[in-house]
Parts: sequence; C-alpha cells; structure tokens
Amino acid sequence: MRFANRTVNLYEESHDLIDMMRQVDMPDMINFSGGFPSPEGYPIFDIKTAMIEVLRKDAKAALSYGSTVGIDSLREHISERMNDKFSLKTQKDEIIILSGSQQGLDLSGLLFINPGDVVIFEKPSYLGALNAMKPYEAKLIGVNMDDDGLNLEELKKVLDSYGDKVKVIYVNPDHQNPTGRSWSKKRREDFIELVEGYDVAVLEDGAYGEISYTGNTEKPLMFYDKKGQVVYLGTFSKILCPGLRIGWICASKELIEKYLMLKSSVDLSGATILQMVVSHYLDTKDIDKHISDIVDLYKRRRDVMLDMLNKYFPADVEYNVPRGGLFIWVTLPDGKSAGELLRRAVKRKVIFMPGEAFFPDREDERSFRLNFTNMSDANIAAGMEILGEITSDYLSRCYK
Repeated sequence: MRFANRTVNLYEESHDLIDMMRQVDMPDMINFSGGFPSPEGYPIFDIKTAMIEVLRKDAKAALSYGSTVGIDSLREHISERMNDKFSLKTQKDEIIILSGSQQGLDLSGLLFINPGDVVIFEKPSYLGALNAMKPYEAKLIGVNMDDDGLNLEELKKVLDSYGDKVKVIYVNPDHQNPTGRSWSKKRREDFIELVEGYDVAVLEDGAYGEISYTGNTEKPLMFYDKKGQVVYLGTFSKILCPGLRIGWICASKELIEKYLMLKSSVDLSGATILQMVVSHYLDTKDIDKHISDIVDLYKRRRDVMLDMLNKYFPADVEYNVPRGGLFIWVTLPDGKSAGELLRRAVKRKVIFMPGEAFFPDREDERSFRLNFTNMSDANIAAGMEILGEITSDYLSRCYK
C-alpha cells in the first residue's frame, strides 16, 4: 500500500526514539520517561461511585450518543471553574468537550494550518504538540525561553520575518512540559500586547496550571486577551484521571463554531457516560481538596528527586527546581550526549526522555527530562542513585 508522505516523515524522524522507548516495558525498569500522573492519586472509589450513580439514574442517556459539543452540565462546571480559578468570564457556549486536550491540538491543526504555514513553539516544547502539527506539513519554528517565559524579542523577529505565514503560536505557560518553567505575570502581559499586533492564534496549553507547589498560580494568557486570539486547552487528565480522556477547548464563540464544525467531521460524539461521570463527580465531591492531596504527593516526590540530584550528580550537571508540574529538566555539560547517557542507563534498567525530542529542529543533544510523579519515593531514590553513578562515570570518561 502507498501511504501519505506525512506518515513516512513522522517515522523517519522518530523511529529511533520509539525503538528506545519500547524498552519501558522491560521487567523492573525504573521509568522516568513518561508524563504520567500517579495512579495513587486517582479517586478510584469516588469515580466508581459516580459511575454507578450515573447508570442508576439515567443509563439510557449515558450509554447513548451525545452531542458533538459535549453535555451541558459538564460544560457549565468547566465554565464556572475557569471563572472562579482564573477570574475569567467564560460561558458554556464557549466550551467544547474533547477526548483529551490532545484532540484540541489536532483540531487546531485542521482549523488553522495549510502546508507551508508556520507554527511557533517554545524551545523546548511539548512533544505531543510538535507531533500534532507535523502531519499538516507546517514549518515548526522554535523560540528560546528564559526563566520568565518566551523570549519576546526573538518572537517578534520570527513574527516579522515570516509575516502572514505564521498562523499559530503554541505555548505552555504554567509548569511547562518539558522544562517545568512558568511564565511571569509581566511576560504574560507583554506577550499578549505583542501578539495583538499580528493576525495569529495562540494555543494556550493549561494542562499543568493547577499542579502548583507554591500555592500561587498566575492568571492564564486568556485573562489578558482582549481580541479573542487565545484558545485555551484544558484537561482532567492531570488533576483527576487520564483514562477518562476528558479535556476541553475554551475560545471565542466564533472560533468555537469552527472547531465544532471540524469536530463533527472526525468525532461525532464523545464518550457520553464518561462526561456524565465527571460531571457527577464535580457535583458531589470537592475537586480542590483532591488536587491539594495530589499536589502534596507530587511535591514530596519532586523533593526526593531534587535531593538525589544534589547528592549523586556531578556539580557541572545543571537542573531546574520546578514550582509545579511533573518534570525536572537536566542539562549535561557542553559536548555531552543525553542519548549516549540513555543507552548506558537502559542497560542498568533506568530510562528517561532525551531532550532532543522536544525541539522542533532536534538541536539539543545534552538535555533530558525526568518525570517524578509516577514512581514511588523508593524507586525515585534507587533510580536516581543509579543514574547519578552512570552520569558521573560517563562524564569522567569524556574528560579523560
């Protein structure tokens, strides 16, 4: 059979990484590579109870097709929560329920991108967002970051250089995947002020916004948006359970109509029963208390990993201290290879995600991402001790 060029290109760029990551399933592998929340944090009993109640009260509706836009009660819950948490003024008619926020990235590609159009990303950026835009034959341009967020001088140069070819800017301003960085308030304000001068859509990925270890959360970019340029992508995967596959798009009514038209062509109806389960959970349980509990769990595990980095890794290895989210970003000295380190680590049954996968041009060979949420404290400590030993040995051999 003859396949579309987009599948060939995707395979050629990622097959080495795919082959390496298949080793995640090896017995006794200590896995720091994923981006997963911890099953220990799932409210299993509450979700089970909600499922039973939904089926008891209205099984026929729960097991039937639903509307493309999603059930009203869940959209109302999301709207009210966004308004309460982020001081927004959204309405349920500005929200579409998705099969996970990843679907929102794919729909955004369908909506905005023609072959040869430009999509701007933070550098590094979320791998799933990069891959979502590649099938639409977009040109992916990375813009560097600093501790306050996207470098706006560099962003302006890219916007001016490519002009009308720039259709979308994708950003992850809160506890970013993969670096864990968060944008400052001023950088958010200045970013919106800059992009208001261009005909471009902003995809704001809010997956990690509520996983904060400081108790402080900045307002989303949508709060500062006056022109309706920001499309907010939200998800229950990180704050409830990823297996429910419930996310959402929040955008202006004009954009929502266009998204809805496209969604109806590829996904006529989401999982009605799961939407009803989440809505019932929000009706009857305190999700803020649940989020507080998982934040406490993740913060403890973050601190264990940071302690191990400080204790076992050479002083010339750099790493960040994330104020939220699921990841720590580690950078080796100049000229060293995270891919080579990974090959050595896999032999000792430790795996992580090499950083080059998170760059549009795959330019960074010396950084890697560590996930700390989905392993026990004991496994984090054991795996980081092994990884620290391997790193020390690798660097010492390079220096000889």
